[in-house]
Amino acid sequence: MDKEIKLTPSLEDYLEAILQLEEKNRVARVKDIAEFLSVQMPSVTAALKNLKSKDLINYEKNSFINLTDQGKEIAEVVLRKHQILVDFLKEALLIENPKAENEACRIEHTIDLDTARRIKNVTVYLKDHLRQNRKNFEAMIFGKN
Repeated sequence: MDKEIKLTPSLEDYLEAILQLEEKNRVARVKDIAEFLSVQMPSVTAALKNLKSKDLINYEKNSFINLTDQGKEIAEVVLRKHQILVDFLKEALLIENPKAENEACRIEHTIDLDTARRIKNVTVYLKDHLRQNRKNFEAMIFGKN
């Protein structure tokens, strides 16, 4: 990315949704995005106009939505942070879905990629080092020791 584009958490969620829909269906449509994010179609249309004005998507009324290269790059970073956070919440803090997914979605917008990588490293370390002491670890996490 040449220059930093400031996006709201909501707009980042739209990019992330478009990326996931493109990966699943090869294209994204307003209706699919609305269902994916549980929002109304007029909200999707407004967000798409905003993202188009920032050159993050290709979109014309009544057509498919595609990420530009820059939009895809941003969406991939947001999705990667989300996946790292879900893994950390589930593996290190023993939080189950859907709570882990929901909390990761809120946190992903507030951390940078370096912080996400460090969280991933902690998660990998904990997975590797706590295999034999899983019961003690669970007791510590849940305050039972």
